[in-house]
This record gives sequence, C-alpha cells and structure tokens, in this order.
Amino acid sequence: MNINIDSEMTKYKIGYLDESEQNRATFYRVFKNDFTVIFFEDNSKIKTLEELLSQIDELGLDALAVDYKLADSGWVRYNGDEVINKIWDCKRYFPVFLLTSYTGEAIQKTENAFLVNEKDVLNNEKAYKLLIDKVKGAIKSYGKIVSKIQSRAKVLEQKQRDNSITEKDEHELINLHIEMSHIDPEANPLSADMLQTQNVKDIHEMVDLTRQLLNSINQK
Repeated sequence: MNINIDSEMTKYKIGYLDESEQNRATFYRVFKNDFTVIFFEDNSKIKTLEELLSQIDELGLDALAVDYKLADSGWVRYNGDEVINKIWDCKRYFPVFLLTSYTGEAIQKTENAFLVNEKDVLNNEKAYKLLIDKVKGAIKSYGKIVSKIQSRAKVLEQKQRDNSITEKDEHELINLHIEMSHIDPEANPLSADMLQTQNVKDIHEMVDLTRQLLNSINQK
C-alpha cells in the first residue's frame, strides 16, 4: 500500500465521480491547485462498485469525491451513498465524501452523515478552502493509521520469529491482521505464515489429530 503522507513535494491524487461535465469543470477549478484531479470519464471501467474499487487502487488515489445521484441516469449502477458504504466496508478509513444537491436524502442513506457536503460549497471560497483542508487532514490521518498498524505488526512479527511472543501479543497480531484486511485486503502486510501464532498452530494440530482419529475409527 503506497500512501503519500507528506504533501510538501507531491500533490495528493483526488478522484471525482460525476457524470456531469459541468460539475467536473467546477470541481477541477476548485481543487486543481491543491490536488492532482482524476476524473472517471470512461464509465466502462466503473459500472459496478467492485470495478470502482479496483480503479481507486489502479489510479493510486488518495481520496475520492462522489456525486450522490449517479444511478438515475444509467451512467453507473449505484449512487454515491452506496459508494461510501462499500468503501468503508472494504477500505475502512479511506478518505471519501459526497458532493450533492440532495443533502437531506443523502444524509438519510449514508452511514456517516458527516461525509455529505452540499455542492454549493464549491461556489463559496471560504467553505471550499475548509473542505480542502479537511480532505488533506483525512488523507494524512489515513496514512498514519496504516503506518501505525504496519509498524506494530513488524514488532510482533519479530517477536514471533524470536519465539518471545506472548499470548496477548498473539491476539494483538491477529487483530491487526483483521483490521488491515478491512482497510485494504490486497495490501495486508501480514502473511499467512506470520498469522500462524502458537495458539492457532495448536488449534490446527488438534484438528489434524481429530481427523486422524476419525479416519482410524472409520477404517476399523
């Protein structure tokens, strides 16, 4: 997982999902000085939510802005609230937010109401500058969360290799693996071997012994 925490040298990449060319032009005007703006003009690659998630990874996006009313036009098969809910199920903490003229409806359908923004914010300099700062802050927080998990996992992995890992450490390592899988399954830093803590190994050995016993009984 490549996350750009420091924006001093490189602009963050922000994607904007909206079928309206006019809305894309407005978004570009507002965000172009602070971000590298990526549009999804070719909708053939994002017809489903799964395809959209793949594009987020392939394009290396640091954040995503989404229009709410997307499915009505048939441009894609989902609305913005579904995008947010899907991302937070599969890419937990990833910076994503809605821009819509239907804030009331969007708030009711979105799991996190704080991610819903009125499109008029793009026409108010003070408001959109605040939004830009929030997006940058969310990206940095996301990177710090991932780095913290990865760093702690490395410490526990080393303890595992040194055979000095405790039962408490084992549980923590497994929980880190679970959390990282929610954040980004494709970039999980914990290998299957590293997850074979002593408790897990004991369980596997017990299962194997049970199978052997059952096979022996069946043969007799």
